[in-house]
Amino acid sequence: FYEPVVTEGHLRRKNLEFIFIRFSAWEFAGCDKLWAGLVTTLCHHVRQHFGALPLSVFHVLGSRPRFASGFSQREWILKKGTCLRLWGLLLVLAAGIAILLVALLVPGIKDHHALKVVGSAVASLSGSSLVLGALSILKNFLVSEKKKIERLTNSDRFAGQLGFMSKIREEVEVLVDYLAFMEVFERRRLRVVMEITSLDLCYPEKVAGVFNAMATLLSDANAPFIFLLAVDPSVIVPCLEQTGCMKGLADNGYLYLNRAVTLPFSIPEMGARSRLRSVAAAIQTREDLMYRIIADNVAKT
Repeated sequence: FYEPVVTEGHLRRKNLEFIFIRFSAWEFAGCDKLWAGLVTTLCHHVRQHFGALPLSVFHVLGSRPRFASGFSQREWILKKGTCLRLWGLLLVLAAGIAILLVALLVPGIKDHHALKVVGSAVASLSGSSLVLGALSILKNFLVSEKKKIERLTNSDRFAGQLGFMSKIREEVEVLVDYLAFMEVFERRRLRVVMEITSLDLCYPEKVAGVFNAMATLLSDANAPFIFLLAVDPSVIVPCLEQTGCMKGLADNGYLYLNRAVTLPFSIPEMGARSRLRSVAAAIQTREDLMYRIIADNVAKT
């Protein structure tokens, strides 16, 4: 019943919550659309983090926060239209039930069939609106965004149409709006950090699809997404150059990566001594763990 408002004070908040999501591209390498696996993983983890019921209610009744005008610090504004419609439906429902009860119970009016029809019709029409809203919430509770996207991906009707991507984008936009709503509700900033690994083990066309999905998710300037992409450029660049996404970039995969990745950095190759130290540390840790387990078993006996 309230519309959230993004104020200047909210934008200056320093308390952040990070939601970390791990996406291994190799787990979805067998599906036809690898990028759909990325989107479904994102939707599934956000739904799991906040709960299915709040997201289902927001699907039906929620609204995206709007930015405050001027220096207003009010973060919640009553949605008068929603309240008036709800009270109107309740009043019409009460009037219909009252007419029906009068037609059924009051002596001398029981014989008026028209009054019974009017009462039942008014009560059923007003009550059906409330029932439809409840059914919509129940539907979104039972059918998650992940299932919706998987159903669209498997549907031949949407496979070659522009409407397919618009449907996917609608689901993502609802997710972004819900995260913005929860930021105002929890009075802190939210950032969804998605770690993408094993992308250099997939086929070239699927690699390009993941980059396109990342660009789509980041196209909204207010989207709270951060992608951590762990890849080997010497493997990814030839994959990108084999696809059609290089048109206009002189078939230069490194130029495409530089435009797609905001903050690139590389980890130098590990030398022989560093490898030996890592192996020795791993062995020592394992020995300490085994000693601790044996000591605990001895103490219990």
